[in-house]
Parts: sequence; structure tokens; C-alpha cells
Amino acid sequence: MSAKTRERRVAIVTDTAQHIGPYVAKKLAERGHDLVISDPNVVIEGAETSAPNLIAELKAFGGRVEVVDVDDVNKAGSVQKLVDRAMEVFGGYDSAFIRPGVHIVGPWDKATAKDLMDSAEGNLLSTQYALQAIVPPLVAQGSGQVLIEVSATGAKDFPNVSVYGATRAAAKYLINQVALDVAKHGVTVNGMGSMFCDYPGYRNSLGVTTPEALAEACKDIPMGRLGQPKEMAHLAASLLDGGCNYYTAQFLNLSGGWNG
Repeated sequence: MSAKTRERRVAIVTDTAQHIGPYVAKKLAERGHDLVISDPNVVIEGAETSAPNLIAELKAFGGRVEVVDVDDVNKAGSVQKLVDRAMEVFGGYDSAFIRPGVHIVGPWDKATAKDLMDSAEGNLLSTQYALQAIVPPLVAQGSGQVLIEVSATGAKDFPNVSVYGATRAAAKYLINQVALDVAKHGVTVNGMGSMFCDYPGYRNSLGVTTPEALAEACKDIPMGRLGQPKEMAHLAASLLDGGCNYYTAQFLNLSGGWNG
């Protein structure tokens, strides 16, 4: 089944446990998409899911929701499982939002070889795995939209995240190059870098767990507050819903002006 013959658009979304993924899924469901999502109860950052009732909420919009058991989106073959389900059930898909990555933080002079290798695997190789799974079917059908969450630290330096930021910057470069390669096929590929996103993974990774720590973190943000996942997802979904097909090979930052 081709994109032109499917009755509804189909989107792949992962991770749907934390960050903006659950809200991207809801926005796309609201905009008439069937969905193939990772299990929202599988959390990759050691905190509770932000969306325990997500599947029921998505189905309430009237579309179909296929849930795929993905224990770690960073591993080779994980995103391919979602692609395979979309091809099997819907005959293809139209867009994909993927959030790979691991948070390995600390000063550069304390980073070990293992830290670097783990960060390269979790932030760069994981992006390559996702692109290799997601992009070819879209190229084959001659249309599609891909948005991969990276990090705003891939575009601007931030203290104590040297290994993390370096591998995110490499992923950003990779995404842009793939986008240029496939632009002629009608497929858009963009990276999105968020920073200061108010969800458990961010607060835990950078120790923003008290009012005092929150106030200190907000000093770096021109807007003076953390960004809410729901508002970030609103913009992300607009690059995935089929209405914006002339924006590609770009890195979109959502950070309250921090990297403006």
C-alpha cells in the first residue's frame, strides 16, 4: 500500500515514555494519524513513565495504535521492529519521530574511555541505526518526514557534558548529511535539539531536584523557565504531520533562547 492509497497517515513514534514523545504521539493522533509506537511503559532513563495511560488516550482519537515492545531504542534492530510492524499492518508509514540517546555527564578530564564509547554508541550509533531503518522505505515510496531528537548541546557548548555534547554534535552532522542525500526523493529529515526540558530524565541527570537547583538552572535560560514537553511537541508534530515538506537538513533548537 502506498502513501497515496492509505486512508490515513501513519506515524512511528519512540520513545513514548518520557520527554516529548508522548505528546508528539498525541498531537499526531489528534491530527488524524494511525500510530506505531514503542511501549510507553518501557523507560530508558530510570524514572517512571510520564504517560501511563497513553495508549487509551491515543485510541480515543479514533485511530489505530500498534504498540511494539522495544526495550532499548538505542540498540541495533530496535527501530527496525517498529518499521516492520508499520509495513505489516499499514503497508508503510509517512513520518517518524525517534528519540535515541544516553545521558553521560561529567567534566571532560574525568571521562573514561568507556564513557566515550558508551556515549558514541548511545548517541551516534543509535542515530545511525534509526536512520538506516526509517529512511529507506520512505525513499522507496517517494515521500516522508523524519525528525530525530538529539540535544541542543550538539550545537552549543554546555558545562560538564563534553562527551555527551560531542557525540550529539556528531549525530547532528549525520542527520543533516542523510537529509541532503535523500532530499531529491521527497523525504525530509531534520534534527531537533531540546534543552531544559521539564521531564524526569533532565531533572535527574543534571541534579535539578530542588527549588534552589531549579532556580540556578533557569539562570542560563533567557526565558527564565524550563520548557514543557507539550509545547515542544507542538512544534515537532508540525514537521511530521504532512503539512510542511520544504524544511529539511536543519537542526531545530527548542531551548528558551539559550542557543539563539
